[in-house]
Amino acid sequence: MPGRDRWHPEIPPVAELIAGGSVRMECEGGDLLCGPVGVVGAEPGDLLMIEVLAIGRTDGRPATAAHPGILGLAPSHAMLRDPAGDPAGAVLGRIAPATAEHARVAAYAERTRASCRAFTPRAQILLPVHVAGARISVGDLHFPERGRCRTTDGWIDLRMHLTKRGVERFRVTEPVLMPLTTSSLDATVAGLTADVA
Repeated sequence: MPGRDRWHPEIPPVAELIAGGSVRMECEGGDLLCGPVGVVGAEPGDLLMIEVLAIGRTDGRPATAAHPGILGLAPSHAMLRDPAGDPAGAVLGRIAPATAEHARVAAYAERTRASCRAFTPRAQILLPVHVAGARISVGDLHFPERGRCRTTDGWIDLRMHLTKRGVERFRVTEPVLMPLTTSSLDATVAGLTADVA
């Protein structure tokens, strides 16, 4: 998938898949975003559960975990416009600001989610949907190596599960990383602690 350096709701999806489908995101270094990939039928207020299926390096070296520079759904126009709003409600991870249009989103994400938490296969990410089609993007991959995170080209296989009106039903209003193994969104959210669910 082509790389881009903007985080914006008007960027059209480069591919679409149905809920329950999977996709391989080929991630390049240099703070580029891969995608976006649309999810058919996703609307604002829905909840997307992204299941990590596998992670790998393009050079073929083994990888059991990686941290995307950013992983998330397209922000709404209101999130980008509102100086008092939370623009990072659509993203999980870190990103270096590349353009003025998403610099505020990146700055917020950097302040609040600055740890290099690696995703492993079977990890799950809950993301509120803010625009039609959800439009998931993934940034460059950081692989744990000798106590540090090293950026290199790689890929991540993801499966998408969609719950209609999930934000209202489960009160998940920001990204949540769930290192669980269930494939059922209802079971996953039911297992959240009271202060999250």
